Amino acid sequence: MSARSAGRLLAVLVLLVLAALTYPGADVLAFLISRTPGPAATYPSVQGPLSWLHVEHPQGGMPYIADQQNRMVLLHGAIPGGLIDFWSGTDGSKTTAPPFYPIDPSAYAGGKCPVNYSLVKVPPLCEQDVAQMAAMGFDSIRLALSWSLLEPERGKIDPMYVDRIAQVVGWAKAAGMYVIIDMHQNAYSRYVGRSDPLPLPDGQHTDLWYNSGAPAWATLTDGLPSETFAGQRELNPAVFEAETNFWYNRDGIQAEYINGVAALASRFANDSTVAGYSLFNEPMPGWNLPPGFEDLLLFPFYRRVIDAVTGARDGLPCPTQLPLASICGFPDLGVHDTRHLFFMDTGLLREVTDFPTHLGLPVSSYPNLVLSLHPYTHGYTPDALFFHQPPDKATYPWGGYDQTYSLAEHEAKAMRAALFVAEFGNDPRWDSVILTNELAEQERHRVGFAFWTWKENCAFGGGSWGMFDPVDCSTNRDAPRPSSGCLRPDREFLLARVYPEASSDPQLSYRYDAADGAFTLRASGSFGDPATVVIIPANVTGGVTVAGSIAGEPDISTGENGRTVTVYPGGGDFTITVAAAPSDLKPLCPPAMSASSPQ
Repeated sequence: MSARSAGRLLAVLVLLVLAALTYPGADVLAFLISRTPGPAATYPSVQGPLSWLHVEHPQGGMPYIADQQNRMVLLHGAIPGGLIDFWSGTDGSKTTAPPFYPIDPSAYAGGKCPVNYSLVKVPPLCEQDVAQMAAMGFDSIRLALSWSLLEPERGKIDPMYVDRIAQVVGWAKAAGMYVIIDMHQNAYSRYVGRSDPLPLPDGQHTDLWYNSGAPAWATLTDGLPSETFAGQRELNPAVFEAETNFWYNRDGIQAEYINGVAALASRFANDSTVAGYSLFNEPMPGWNLPPGFEDLLLFPFYRRVIDAVTGARDGLPCPTQLPLASICGFPDLGVHDTRHLFFMDTGLLREVTDFPTHLGLPVSSYPNLVLSLHPYTHGYTPDALFFHQPPDKATYPWGGYDQTYSLAEHEAKAMRAALFVAEFGNDPRWDSVILTNELAEQERHRVGFAFWTWKENCAFGGGSWGMFDPVDCSTNRDAPRPSSGCLRPDREFLLARVYPEASSDPQLSYRYDAADGAFTLRASGSFGDPATVVIIPANVTGGVTVAGSIAGEPDISTGENGRTVTVYPGGGDFTITVAAAPSDLKPLCPPAMSASSPQ
């Protein structure tokens, strides 16, 4: 071994040791010995209908999302794409382009909704959409945003876009629904360009319809060709280079991103409607490999965001321009938001393999962390991507649908984080196989979900995965369209399901049968414990029976969107059942368009 090689190896070893010693925070002993969560934050009462959420850390048990009464809370919801900066095919790809739909809140005030056009992947997100989600029995929205609209010019946060986000948060608050603010991206950015002619063999022309995320000024491709391989938008040299430059904080662009998240946190620091922040959707490693990517780049990045927003100060003080900063924190930006959840997506390769691609180390002393799982079993796992096996005959993953969930529980517990399915979905043709099994695993593991996606335009590429039928846009694509077709009946039966929204028993079990609407919950509790609350959407009509040890009479209230069952434990076991009954299908369809539809 040469002296230069030995020196390089020594430097790498020193870096790894420093990273291990400083990774969870400044208190080394807390990591190496006790590995207990940091001090719990306080949760003052909120003026409004929604409780502050936090992560509860039971001794020796699995952390879980909880409300102010320390009840386990299950979030059920969907992911609308109407605030994502999707490429329209008409606005170019290498310049700062205006948003396709207006971001001025006045365009949506008083129930107005801009006309939908199929030139872009999704319809606009309007107040009617939030009402429709509430009618499904959903209690949350994962609100996908784009950095390119939040900070279209470097160092300049667009206040109108933040106001537009706040408008949707206000709609959710009025409907009694939480919002997870999601810093969304796919294939890093729509500004990665399109190589023509294609310089590399076996490449295909880039389809930018699905690309979103970073603004043009933060998309540093260094002239690498933008072409895709194997039909995958992420397998693109320009995307790999732009992602790598982000993770290594080239020209300080990662620091700018953190400033953008802090700007959002400043706006919503005192709003309990916002459950928390999803910090980076489906992070790709660029030219890096796991577990080095996740443990030395991705999760240290999450720690820096948390340092900046909460003031946790877990990383070492370093210049924010440092290109490789696995041991570094981030300056306290003065937001001091200690009441929101931080959702941390695993690396995208974790999603593809249904297997951990990181070491599962603690990230921060901040207690309200959630590991975000994206289970796309038989959708993006090797059996589908490379071997083209149908889901009902797939030979991977070896552990079936449970593999990703069981392993994720171990990962989350080791990281002192709760677990949440931040995104999942599938081709509607396989709902009876994929969607049914995914939902069954989520029940078995007591984990909430956000479904991808709410509504889509047309059937681009692999088809529409939305909860609603897409509109026909095979011809005359620049003409106005309805926001969607009708709600797909199979998806209503499966996703508008009965579930426990909150319970003082984090070990409860429950099961919903979408075929006939039957539901059974088994739980226990001591006298004086907070209530277990079960949501029954309007399409489920079976009678409710409560049996066992309860305090007082159960409260069964009926509203426009269904029924709510509230049961107080009485010192033992109890059950809540909903009898099998024909579902009362209430198709949700867009209102007829008229010449006076607001533009």
